[in-house]
Amino acid sequence: MARFKQIAQIQQLMSSKEQIRNFGIIAHIDHGKTTLADSLLAGAGLLSTQMAGSARVLDYLAEEQKRKITIKTANISLLYKTGDDRYLINLVDTPGHVDFTGKVTRALRAIDGAVVLVDAVEEIMAQTEIVTRQALEQRVKPVLFINKVDRLITELHLSAEEVEKKLNRIMSSFNDLVELYGEEQFKDEWKVDAAKGNVAFGSALHGWGFTLDLAKRKGMKFSDVIAAYLKADYSGLQKILPVYAAVFEMAICNLPNPKQAQAYRVDRVWSGLRYSKVGKAIAECSDEELTVICVTNVQPAPESGSVITGRIFSGIVKKGDKLYCVNALRETVVEKAYVYMGSFKEEVNQVSAGNIAVLEVAETLTAGETLVDVEHKAGMVPFESINYVSEPVMIVTIEPNDPKDIFALLKALHKLITEDPNLAFSVDKETGEYLLSAMGELHLDVALNQLKTVSGGIKITVSPPRVVYRESVTKKGVVAAATSPNKMNRFTVQIEPEEEQTNQLCMDETASVVSVDEQRNVLVDCNGKTEQISEDVLEPVIGGFEFACKAGPLCGEPMRHVKVNLLDLQVSEVADQRSSTEVMHSVGKAIFGSFLTAKPVLLEPVYKTVVTVSTDLAGECSRIIETRRGKICAFQQKGLLSVITAYIPVSETLGLSKQMRSATSGRAFWQNILDHWEQVPEKLAAKIILEVRKRKGLAAEVPSAGRFLEEG
Repeated sequence: MARFKQIAQIQQLMSSKEQIRNFGIIAHIDHGKTTLADSLLAGAGLLSTQMAGSARVLDYLAEEQKRKITIKTANISLLYKTGDDRYLINLVDTPGHVDFTGKVTRALRAIDGAVVLVDAVEEIMAQTEIVTRQALEQRVKPVLFINKVDRLITELHLSAEEVEKKLNRIMSSFNDLVELYGEEQFKDEWKVDAAKGNVAFGSALHGWGFTLDLAKRKGMKFSDVIAAYLKADYSGLQKILPVYAAVFEMAICNLPNPKQAQAYRVDRVWSGLRYSKVGKAIAECSDEELTVICVTNVQPAPESGSVITGRIFSGIVKKGDKLYCVNALRETVVEKAYVYMGSFKEEVNQVSAGNIAVLEVAETLTAGETLVDVEHKAGMVPFESINYVSEPVMIVTIEPNDPKDIFALLKALHKLITEDPNLAFSVDKETGEYLLSAMGELHLDVALNQLKTVSGGIKITVSPPRVVYRESVTKKGVVAAATSPNKMNRFTVQIEPEEEQTNQLCMDETASVVSVDEQRNVLVDCNGKTEQISEDVLEPVIGGFEFACKAGPLCGEPMRHVKVNLLDLQVSEVADQRSSTEVMHSVGKAIFGSFLTAKPVLLEPVYKTVVTVSTDLAGECSRIIETRRGKICAFQQKGLLSVITAYIPVSETLGLSKQMRSATSGRAFWQNILDHWEQVPEKLAAKIILEVRKRKGLAAEVPSAGRFLEEG
């Protein structure tokens, strides 16, 4: 196939930084990302124009073909010729479903620009806002492609003036996102304007598209597009205004090359000193400097080690290179170097700075790893950790039917977790259950299907999905003291709520933060007591705090947004009398005692649900939402469609897909986005707490505060 012939030319262009563009296609689900990607592949000579739109080349997983959605990110390196110029396009197609947003987040680390694709009928949707915000936070410059313009003509029957008005509204809404989420220094430059050439319009399915400048050069007006559709002859548009030409031209002219981008992205993606040797190497994107790689995706290698995808920010990497894994604290060897060609990998001699590489390495690594030349490992600062916009809120219990398959199951689970950062696996120490957590029902379903494949077909039993909960408090608790079992150590704490909305902790001048966990529970030293103890004592104090927060006293669910004020600590001077176990036990006991007097509550995750449906079915969809404790907060009319925005507890969305499809004959489309955590109604909370305690093998009654509080 043609892709093999291009490898030599692609490798020649790798060192010509000005001729490289690293960009991805990001959008709300079903707005046409993968269809557009097909057209771009056709424009680069890798696919026939007749196949573009139906081949779904970058959706090569069986699960993607079956569901007709993108599940993983797909990379491909394209050679694009325009006139006498040649460009290397490192293209990334990303998922649009919110359950796979974590993969979008990682992909953004590797690219410099993003083609934000918007359906002309549905306009800016919930996921459009999420992925645009993610891009802006990573300093990834956006351009806009308004897709499915044909629907405005064939379905909505809009006039040229009405179409222009609608397109202007989409551009204005997109610029509102840039104004809201963009950094001050980039806002004006990164806002879109059709006159600037950073907006394209078209139909990826029908293969045509244009920027204003391109249409002017071709002597085409929008009235010509309408006329073509009125004659049911849009094939001519594809020849005059091929969509790939519009998108490639827009990207090449408006998106930065890697040398330009790294100069301003280095401060956002890397936390080291900007003017250090490494900082300068990253900013300059030089082949001559030390090798620095940010790993964005990991898959287990066929035999051993890992196949990693990553952005080379500096230097050149080739087979045999020794690299240091900054997070894993060990060395590894590059066994092979590739560039991705969709589902294929093409081996190359080397990959240079500013490109997206695929490397087979000897070690088992994880996404987010930082690789550097071994000789420069001393003091190397890793890339900033990736912050995901959501977290796993649905969970199932899994176990092999045959106990002897447990190790095969654990190996398969490890493979899944390595590849997907938004899956979580844990073992409940109280029940011994193996727990797999995911973002939602679809994410969970896909993960379980993948598990069957990677486990070699071992038979497993899976429980019905359930929702995770959190424990919190609504007022300040009592001052609680706890003495260690040997009576030689004593800790005094007081619990209070840590407001979710506040970005900074509200503390007096004498207080200092000792530890913050992933649920934003905070341990605060109120009187400088931790400054007076050694590190070997402070560690178990923090350990006791973290252990207590992982399983609260209501029903063993993690605490969330709880502030633990450490008021006093008295520690034995004799090392043998202040063991880690003694310290952790007493700290946890004091926390539980105060927690149970602070009006504890159970929190449940709440989705922001956006439903798009024909107007005649909007009433039925609203009724279904309201029967599931949903609260409708917005209702918009977009042409023949209605868009309903509501908040629904995650627990109430189990089975929602089946009910919605049945009620609307499959004509409704919706996205569930984790929005916030909310207090469960008191009567319902009591029932849930009892159910969870029974499932975990705990006593039916929630323990009283007196069980943990010292008398007097």
